[in-house]
Amino acid sequence: MRLLSPRALGRAVLLAVGTALVAAPAAAQQVPAFRGIEVDRVAGVVGSTPILFSEVLEAINFARAQGLQLPPDSLGQIRVAREFLNRIIDREVLIAVAKDYKIEIAESDVAQQVERDLDRARSQFRTDAEFRAALQRDGFGTPEEYRKKAVEAAIRDESQRRAIDSLKAKGRMAPANVTEREVSEAFERLRTELPPRPATVGFRQVVVKIRPRAESIARARALIDSIRLELEKGASFEDAAKRFSMDGTAEKGGDLDWNRRGVMVPEFERMMFALIPGRISPIVETQYGFHIIRVDRVRAGEVRARHILIKPAVDSQDLASSRALADTVLALWKQGTPYDTLLAKYHDYDEERSIPEGLARDSLPAEYRVALKDIPVQGFTPIFALPDRGSGFNKWAIAQVLVSKPEGRFTLEEYQENIRKQLREEKSIRRTLDNLRREIYVSLRI
Repeated sequence: MRLLSPRALGRAVLLAVGTALVAAPAAAQQVPAFRGIEVDRVAGVVGSTPILFSEVLEAINFARAQGLQLPPDSLGQIRVAREFLNRIIDREVLIAVAKDYKIEIAESDVAQQVERDLDRARSQFRTDAEFRAALQRDGFGTPEEYRKKAVEAAIRDESQRRAIDSLKAKGRMAPANVTEREVSEAFERLRTELPPRPATVGFRQVVVKIRPRAESIARARALIDSIRLELEKGASFEDAAKRFSMDGTAEKGGDLDWNRRGVMVPEFERMMFALIPGRISPIVETQYGFHIIRVDRVRAGEVRARHILIKPAVDSQDLASSRALADTVLALWKQGTPYDTLLAKYHDYDEERSIPEGLARDSLPAEYRVALKDIPVQGFTPIFALPDRGSGFNKWAIAQVLVSKPEGRFTLEEYQENIRKQLREEKSIRRTLDNLRREIYVSLRI
């Protein structure tokens, strides 16, 4: 059994160091074309960092252990060596960018991942003695030395990743266009490697939430009115929230933290952004119940507010009424009532409206898997129940199937956006690296 190299353990991005998987020292493993090359000599330079030929050879040996077939002729082998040298140079360029941006990766940043990888490596052996013997045999030394190399490799990998993230954040990534021909050619190359497309289904739905009766709403309204009256008399908002509010913010005195526009439901948001800090709002009714809001702080584009929420109680009688309402929705939908009309009048906006592009059937919640099974395109599901965590009762859903595909092979049409995105990313990184190479001293000496 052989071990992964430390760099592979560290999830190497561009290159794996490969004393790994090489039982003998790299120099003794040289392929024919490299036997006349002095080891070690400088194969390249990035800035002031030399790249030794032994690094290139190690990388090639690691790739050979992973299945790389070297060309039989010396010119072909030299070409491969240059390819690997270029990969190492790309890595060093990104590490130079990381240094320039003051990106510092501590051992603690990668320790968890390294330990997981080391545990996985150890698990391949029945005893610790076997693990140690394998380390010695593959040239890694002791477990401590092996771990040290893995940490170093993981830090380099993380530095590269964060360097690319920083380049993106600073708008320094070179733009790249991808042609339809490039997408088609890439798809043909990938076609046989793509996993089977799972059976998928796309649909739209109306979800009817359980609705309280009028008397329950009236009781909730009376309670929130009385709470507001006490607040006007000087009662503590935080204490009232802890005592009465019916959501997860109660234990924090109703604190909603900082919020920007577009997060809350419209009625709540309009009031929240209109309030003067310290003022108590009028009663605000939303789909969740009745609220009293107080804004504590304001800063550009954000407010920090508290609220007290009183929900009308619901019971099994309300559940039955909601089920009957769902029957009505289904009947109206089948009779041709526009979907948007039903959506506006009956849908619970805590729920997704539609997933038109489709999802793998196996990835759907059990309720949907059962309800959507065997429903043809444009067909409607029977009414089915969804758990409502807020009330403890169920909501009622009706879905219309928009698209249904059996398990099969991906087509270019289905996969082209993924390929286009990947190609654009690859070309952008390549062009960015080429630009960076012109900014940093780079020398290839193979």
